[in-house]
Amino acid sequence: MKSARSLMSTGRRSRAAWKWPAIFAAAIVMMYAVYSLSYPTTSYRFKITLSVETPEGLKSGSSVMEVRTRRYPAWTTLGQSTGDSHLTGQAVFVDLGPTRDGKPQNLVALLTLGARGENPNLHFLPGEAFEPLWKQRQASPGFRGASSELPKLPPGTKAELRGKLIPTLVTFEDMNDPKTARVVQPDGFTKVFGAGVTLQSATIEIVPAGTWPLTLLGVGGEPVTQGIERKLVWWSGPGRPAEAALRAADLYLGEPELAFKRD
Repeated sequence: MKSARSLMSTGRRSRAAWKWPAIFAAAIVMMYAVYSLSYPTTSYRFKITLSVETPEGLKSGSSVMEVRTRRYPAWTTLGQSTGDSHLTGQAVFVDLGPTRDGKPQNLVALLTLGARGENPNLHFLPGEAFEPLWKQRQASPGFRGASSELPKLPPGTKAELRGKLIPTLVTFEDMNDPKTARVVQPDGFTKVFGAGVTLQSATIEIVPAGTWPLTLLGVGGEPVTQGIERKLVWWSGPGRPAEAALRAADLYLGEPELAFKRD
């Protein structure tokens, strides 16, 4: 049998073996806690839905997107900025069905704003769309801007998109050819698609975002929409087909791929 002294010695060595890993793990947790307090990150998800009235009935399409905002102390940028936001998602695609001669029609709401898609800052859209909800609170000491209020909105919160808040709209006469893109004005559907086709509504709605860290694994909440490449047949073509599409529609180029998809 082992002596009591031997057993005590073995116990001390066992505790010592676990001591440093435990200290290291605690240090990691503490560093993460300090980082999270200094650079807090919030996120929320929203869904843009377009509904189009056609002779064959109502056609709709939607896309779920996510905005993640990270804040940091003003001293890190000498007071120039205190945070940045990143949008993840893809353009809204609406299948309008075939024309009378069997030609398929479509509508795409890009991840840009403006008549020429000159405003790529779509992550500001929810803040502008829901502004009436907290307009009275803007003067309160606790108000920290739209980026702080948006994650607090309950799922189901909804608003109409009108005028400048409607994303840039395009259509493709041939889904295999990006050079057939053309702009569609919200009040010009009949001119482009024919009689009986009108934009009935464009809406934005807060949807469940899930819980961190499960969201990092794609688990929880309403999933961010994916798969635009399967609808835009030309997406994987040679060269930069997204640029060709924007050029054909006489839209602002910027980073062409980001008008359709952002990761």
